[in-house]
Amino acid sequence: MARQRSSLIFAAAATRAMSNRVRWLVALGALGCIAARSVSPAQGYVPSPPYLACFNSSQNDMAVLESSLSPAINAFVQAGTPVTFSGNSGAPVTFAVASSAALLSSPDLDSGLGTLQPGTSTYTFTSTKATATPGILVYWDASFSNAAFTACEGMTPATYTTKVRTFTVVSPTPTEAEAAAAKKKQEEAAAAVTPTGSVSLAGSTITVQSTQDAAVKLRCTGTGTCGGKLTLTGHGTIKKGKKLKTETIGTATFSIPSGKTATIELELNAAGRALLGVDHGRLSVILMIVKSSPAPAQTHIENVYLTQQKAHGKAKK
Repeated sequence: MARQRSSLIFAAAATRAMSNRVRWLVALGALGCIAARSVSPAQGYVPSPPYLACFNSSQNDMAVLESSLSPAINAFVQAGTPVTFSGNSGAPVTFAVASSAALLSSPDLDSGLGTLQPGTSTYTFTSTKATATPGILVYWDASFSNAAFTACEGMTPATYTTKVRTFTVVSPTPTEAEAAAAKKKQEEAAAAVTPTGSVSLAGSTITVQSTQDAAVKLRCTGTGTCGGKLTLTGHGTIKKGKKLKTETIGTATFSIPSGKTATIELELNAAGRALLGVDHGRLSVILMIVKSSPAPAQTHIENVYLTQQKAHGKAKK
């Protein structure tokens, strides 16, 4: 009898311990659900692609390098004197010097990796070969690889090259004839330069008109007409429990004269209209801008919002 009573007491204690353990597990499960719910993305949220930060870092560094390059465009450099090329960058800069723009890919005058100046972001490269022959027009550019950027780790490296610049090598005391000839060469070189063009988005909010056309404002800068293609992608939930994968919701082509801003109408497809309706007329999407001309081709990735244009109030009867 005593043994049976001890067994009963032990079984009751084990049952209470098991019950307490189950209650703890249930509580932890509830906390996990709350935490998961608190960090779930809001409907219509489109995370930035991993390559967007890399692309933006590269473009920003290119803008800094372009604005800090030296010597100045169309400068005059005395023959026989060293010329120092320089530019600011977050990555090592390589300089190329040639007797024509076509030879910059395989420089016939000089080339080399710049030296980083202590305490600065300035890379310099000094050449005596570039000024060895008086009376010639010298072409040069600078380039860097984005492999050095933290935002680009794990991605395929890309090389960014600045626009071609020129300077004229002149005699120590050029005659008027030499100066006139040098100026003429510079003018001819400027006229022969391939047209350039860059396209940018004017504003991050895009209005969707009653016709279901998204009005995308683009600006073209440079010397040539900007041409290319726009692509909108998005994702979201149309039916409860059924989530769409990221997909294309509209495309359009564009052609914008240099120095102009144009509104490109991009028609939303059925999926785009449905997503915009579910998100109550405001949808976060990704806009890809591919500029195919003038060369070289460029791609911009932008996070934008589609906003449904409000309908005009109905007239009272």
